Amino acid sequence: MKIVQVLTRGDILGGAQTHVRELSLQLRNLGHEVTVITGSQGAFTRQLEQAGIPCLQVKSMVHPLRPHRDLAALIELCAAFEQLRPDLVCAHTAKAGSLGRAAARLRHIPSIFTPHGWSIVDRATLRPHPFFRYVEALAGRLGARVINVCEFERALAERCRICPPAAMEVVPNGIAETQLPRTRSIEAQPPILVMVARFVPQKDHHTLLQALAGLQSLEWSLFLVGAGDLQPAVVAQSRTYGLDGRIRILPPETDVSRLLMEAQLFVLSTHFEALPISILEAMRAGLPVIATDVGGVPEAVVQEKTGLLVAPGDVAGLRAALAALIADPDRRRRLGEAGRASWAAQFTATAMATKTLEVYQRALGTVRKPARSDHGQPLKLRSG
Repeated sequence: MKIVQVLTRGDILGGAQTHVRELSLQLRNLGHEVTVITGSQGAFTRQLEQAGIPCLQVKSMVHPLRPHRDLAALIELCAAFEQLRPDLVCAHTAKAGSLGRAAARLRHIPSIFTPHGWSIVDRATLRPHPFFRYVEALAGRLGARVINVCEFERALAERCRICPPAAMEVVPNGIAETQLPRTRSIEAQPPILVMVARFVPQKDHHTLLQALAGLQSLEWSLFLVGAGDLQPAVVAQSRTYGLDGRIRILPPETDVSRLLMEAQLFVLSTHFEALPISILEAMRAGLPVIATDVGGVPEAVVQEKTGLLVAPGDVAGLRAALAALIADPDRRRRLGEAGRASWAAQFTATAMATKTLEVYQRALGTVRKPARSDHGQPLKLRSG
């Protein structure tokens, strides 16, 4: 099968980029031909090139709304599809999702959309976005299927009537195994804490720093991995709280897998998520996870089994969770082992690719989607 993946940004390493990279590698290993089209080039496209995945750039496809450039991007995508002649177009994130599906429809190619966090709500405030909801509802008519990376996303789209429920699928994010050894045990003291998140309004570094400001009597250190416009504000806040000696900021190109094998605890303080790749990376590394209870996070982090969940903006709750795991190495180990087992059972790249291929086949009309009961389970046919 010839597959084209379309993604707006190739200059950052976010969850959507990691998803596309992992999926493209798995599909190629299964014998499929994959090309990735991005609007910009950078850290992500360099990773693809190093892995031998072909990349094309559509320079007019930019993240902000730019009507004249969006039209140019649509024309460029149509030309790219004419050149590549794929069997299927898979579009990711809002801008590329709309343009990719529109261009595929114009070229009579089946298409699939994966939102990686619907744009129908603001990711920082969770307020509805009427304009984007309207755009997504229109674009929802263009493709054959929508792949949501978690059940929360599917339910949100269904409530907002973005597209017919029968067209929506759920395939959880997945990541491949790493062969890296653990260089420091989960029980080691003092613990190293890690948070992998861009410095943008969607993420909530502010609450994390407030929580840690009350834990200076305990021994710990924190690595923040990411970049973004709010990085100076985070640096200033850490200095205000007297934490700058305990916190180190690493660039997004950091080898996160290796860092997690040295760490003892993973934290994700955030306002909105679908199913974060960073949490799956932490679970794969055997780390306990403390995360904000939003979006699809509780579909991966099970309270008191694989980690601890905290309400959004709850400084006291986050401080208590951090204090509990910083002080209890054995509890960290138990939660981390359960998280590792959960990742292996549900969130591997192999499982993601297998389920995604089934959706691709349904989109191409080669496999019929099984009928479902009112409870969402496949209906069993009775003989006789």
